[in-house]
Amino acid sequence: MKYFTYLTILFISVSCQTKLNKQANFNNLYSVDTVIIDSKESLLDLESNIFKSDLNERKSSIFLFNKFKHLIDEVDLDNLEFVNNYPFDSDGPDGTGEYVNDIYEISDSLFFIKSFNRSALFHKNGTLIYKINWTNSIDSNGLKFGKIPQKEIAVGLNDLKVFGLSFENKNREVFLDILSVKDNSVERFDIDSEKSYHNFVLEIDDPQNYTFMDPIVYLTSENDQIIISHQYSSEIFIFNGEGEYLKTLKCEPSMTPNRASDLKGKSFHTIEQIEEEYQKLLEQVTFAPPVWDGVNKRYFRLSATRIFKEGEAKGTLHSELQEIKVYLSVFDSDFNLTSEVLVPELTTEFVKYFSKDGKLWVFENLADELGFIVIDI
Repeated sequence: MKYFTYLTILFISVSCQTKLNKQANFNNLYSVDTVIIDSKESLLDLESNIFKSDLNERKSSIFLFNKFKHLIDEVDLDNLEFVNNYPFDSDGPDGTGEYVNDIYEISDSLFFIKSFNRSALFHKNGTLIYKINWTNSIDSNGLKFGKIPQKEIAVGLNDLKVFGLSFENKNREVFLDILSVKDNSVERFDIDSEKSYHNFVLEIDDPQNYTFMDPIVYLTSENDQIIISHQYSSEIFIFNGEGEYLKTLKCEPSMTPNRASDLKGKSFHTIEQIEEEYQKLLEQVTFAPPVWDGVNKRYFRLSATRIFKEGEAKGTLHSELQEIKVYLSVFDSDFNLTSEVLVPELTTEFVKYFSKDGKLWVFENLADELGFIVIDI
């Protein structure tokens, strides 16, 4: 059996300083528009709220993975139209794997594609350039790492670093693993010092009725930094592109809790208990990851609370939804919280969104057409 030493961050907690404007004042400072993309009769894949997508560096185009044809579609965001696609093989020497989880544009000619149990760099013509070899990389003890993270993101083409989230279900743990491709070495960091993953796992530890529902941990790249954030807690972990830990931020929003009440000490024996607790979590608060507005040097972040109708869950994990309240938080470049506002025009925080030209673009399915709600602040 192989044993691995985990490197634990000496966490630096930085409270988000609050310089809030009131909702009444802030309402006068933002406007909402809706745009729709001309698909040119192409069938774009709008499932999963287009999370399997990425923007180019100029934010002039968005690339969306299309599982129907196993290709990547390119949409011009300046002219609001479909412009190109890039076919890929699922199998064979240039195969991506059948089930693609994430795509990232690394340069004008390269994509990083993450599939189940594999990841690699591909030329946009579909040719495999380099397979990421987590299994045979060397950990801090000089042993083979032997694992493949569940989520991955790659940065720095000349000195490629691959950041991955690895989950250990048995102990309810999550780690950030950083692979230096040049050195073939992996460094591991504990990113759950506040138990924002561990204490929100909904589990029935019964072989006859085993259930494991874990919270979302987001891994994103914004402002030349790697950002890890949690679904039920507002804290943010920041690393630079070289893999160095920078800081942990603990934000204190005024319009929502900064954290849902965790489940520490609770045990579950039935699906009904899981459903009840899951609904309680959604009612309190859920957070999405922050995105960088390079024009105005600030961050945007969506969060939400949910209200459910009375009654039992029927075929879902919660009762019928009555209302979702979506909030927009604005931070300065140092993650000081400057403004918060309830945005009635938004219907969920669990959706792809990004900043372009100083505005927040939020994906919206408009009668099965690709659209965006654009918030100008």
